[in-house]
Amino acid sequence: MATKPAAIYRTDLLPHRMNAGKEEKVRGLLAAWRRVCCVQAGEQWRLVFTTGRPNKRHNVSRTGYDILGTSYGQMVRWYVVGQIESWLANRANDFREIVNGSALPAEVKHQLHFVNRWQGWYRSDDLTMRDDTVIPEETRRLARAIFRHLLTRHRKPDFSRASMIVDQRCIALAQSRGAGFPLWARLSTLEKGKRIEIPLVTYPKYEKRAGKRALSVQISERDGKITFGVMTDVSEALAVSREVYRARTEAMALDLGLKTLFATDRGDLLGQGWLVKLQEYDRKITRLAQYRQQHGMKVRAERYKRYVTTLRGFVRSEIGRILNRLVAVHAPAEIVVERLNFRNPNLSKRLNRILSKFGKNEVARKLKDLEVQFGIVSTEVNPAYSSQEDSGCGYVDTRNRQSQAAFACKWCGAKRHADVNAAKNLLNRRSVTAIGDVRRHRQAILAELIKRFSERHTGPPVRAADPRHTNPYFRIGSRV
Repeated sequence: MATKPAAIYRTDLLPHRMNAGKEEKVRGLLAAWRRVCCVQAGEQWRLVFTTGRPNKRHNVSRTGYDILGTSYGQMVRWYVVGQIESWLANRANDFREIVNGSALPAEVKHQLHFVNRWQGWYRSDDLTMRDDTVIPEETRRLARAIFRHLLTRHRKPDFSRASMIVDQRCIALAQSRGAGFPLWARLSTLEKGKRIEIPLVTYPKYEKRAGKRALSVQISERDGKITFGVMTDVSEALAVSREVYRARTEAMALDLGLKTLFATDRGDLLGQGWLVKLQEYDRKITRLAQYRQQHGMKVRAERYKRYVTTLRGFVRSEIGRILNRLVAVHAPAEIVVERLNFRNPNLSKRLNRILSKFGKNEVARKLKDLEVQFGIVSTEVNPAYSSQEDSGCGYVDTRNRQSQAAFACKWCGAKRHADVNAAKNLLNRRSVTAIGDVRRHRQAILAELIKRFSERHTGPPVRAADPRHTNPYFRIGSRV
């Protein structure tokens, strides 16, 4: 019997045409939702640090329920728990990476992985493994220390700006058969027994969205505007797209460039106007920030936020456009990427700070979307020294990369585009754990590169003097 695919949702944000009175009621409902979210979050985090995990059924603290009512109150609790569980799952992945990359004994690593798998960082009861081994207290203290370290690196979810996820108990969507707006939302308000009718504006992308409309609606506030996110279960449609997708390329590698967004191992330079556009945003944002600082005003004002929102919209659309184009032209079965760092020396510290996390998350989100839609696997490899290693002979030298685009190998003399050369190295590393493992330190990668090169090239180069004698990497990493 075929297994029904897990539900996968896509959300289309629909603008509204409410009058001022209705909008005031929706904003009041959203403000109350956020207040109760913060209360529930405090209660659920207390459970995490006492029992080890949040609990959807936990209903001891009903503070704030009198504001929203029972139905909305339960929706709040389930929403908060879902957000916390997602955050904890991400931290469990970080925990696993830290343990795998450590020099701890294998037995201790195994015990830590067991604690992490069951999210037992703060559980007070005994944790017993399959072989009846009880996790010792010193290992549990170490697990708590690692988790506390992760807490300092990652902010917990901010529920003071949370969106509402409202199900069919409090909202209903109805198609209009007459003239005017094609879609209406009937929403319960803070006034018991009173609902308001909200006209929504649809658009072709929403109307063509294949799948089953969900019974829940997301109500958000973005840049001061209320939007209604109508969710659609697209799992069956995506299952069909994965089935019909035919890969023509086994694997492709992407290198994040300084001037272009991405270079591929095939020689494609994607997003060639990327840096120029970012510099335009940089000048605009920096000038505004400097002006406001000089006049003693708060930098993060509405105008500044609009600029940042526009910048993020450009980054999101450009990443989506380029990766969609890549799939359409090359149809890869696997996409190999480096551990991305969107910081660019040609941009200000302010813009690099804005871009660094958002750009990385946006690429990860798009790659995940391609996996769900087409089954394209993404693999992350270690980029250490990939811009200095020649993809042909394997010689690594800081002098190989002569400029942002030019690469000329000091050993064999080969000339290549620097970013394309780096992409070729990333592709080669996908199947070589010794140099591709993202957990390995840079010095370990360098030592392995030198070892592999020295095994392949035992004598001096034919064409010129041996560059290894003036290469500090080889003086450090090997005896040449």
